[in-house]
Amino acid sequence: MTRQVDVCGRAKRYVDADMCYELPRLLLQLFCLHKRAVRHKKLQKYRGALPYELVEKIIVDAWCTIGDAPARWRFFRVIAILSKVWRDVLHEVVLRYVFIETMIDFVAYERLLSRYDPCARYVSVVLNAVDHTRFRVDEIAKHVPEARFICLAITMDRRYYFNAILQNLLAKTKSLTHLRICWPPLRDSFACPLSSVVISSVTHLHIARHPSASLGSILASFPNVTHLRLGTPCFLKNLVPYMFTVRVLILDAPPQYRVHTVSRAPALIFQSSVPLWNICDALEHGLLKSTASYPGRIIMNAGKSDADKSMITDIALSCQKHGVAFECRRRHPPLWQPSHLDSKRWDHNAWS
Repeated sequence: MTRQVDVCGRAKRYVDADMCYELPRLLLQLFCLHKRAVRHKKLQKYRGALPYELVEKIIVDAWCTIGDAPARWRFFRVIAILSKVWRDVLHEVVLRYVFIETMIDFVAYERLLSRYDPCARYVSVVLNAVDHTRFRVDEIAKHVPEARFICLAITMDRRYYFNAILQNLLAKTKSLTHLRICWPPLRDSFACPLSSVVISSVTHLHIARHPSASLGSILASFPNVTHLRLGTPCFLKNLVPYMFTVRVLILDAPPQYRVHTVSRAPALIFQSSVPLWNICDALEHGLLKSTASYPGRIIMNAGKSDADKSMITDIALSCQKHGVAFECRRRHPPLWQPSHLDSKRWDHNAWS
């Protein structure tokens, strides 16, 4: 009798164990069936109209290329009344690609987010630290909690403003991986002191323009950057302590580079900005120390002419000596300057 009870008990335990393994699989099957049913229902709604993907592409292309805020929201109002299909797609696109560059944008998104959950992935923000009639940094964070790519332009700066941006915006977007920042020209920006705020999620960083003597303290707030693009020449050897994780370094080196120092002084013009990066010296100081599994790489976006050919050759030889891959791309016209809003602000090719 005891043996029978023991056998039954073991059998019951085996059945329970089988159910424990089987139940998650059944739940997963039910979830997949439900997901397919929802997608099928969504596609059925668009039957007889343009393909959903085509409608989405049309709206994304238009929405992301309109540079003027009033025109952008006029486009929104026109598309919203075309049909329910286009309106549904429009709302998805507008909530995913978020422009908060003017008060018109800010008010419009305040209205939208009173009816929809925030789901921004790509965000373009223009900040003015001086104009108090505009939106504040902390007011933006609640609109973009899941942003992955932020293009941040500072048109008017003030002291310690970058620290406020770190604390009140960037630190609150935990999924942020790609970040582009552009400060005002040198004469209109303030130095950024070292901050205790660290943004660990950012792996791709583009600093189009930065305040004087501040690049090291800026990079210190982004310790996990692997792809770094710099738009303003500086002495790279001073940045080596902040670039241990960087594997791809992209440098903008236009010809006839113009530097504004103080407000009333005339601009300094360099025939070539290539030597201003001082790459060979930086390599000697340990810039992009390569490993066998992941060698370092430098990409230089130089001028369209080859007037700086000898300097480029010297850099290429120095990179070869230190085991760093080097590529020169002839892109920039004379007097090119980084803009606070790049027309290709969300172009992932900018990082490779």
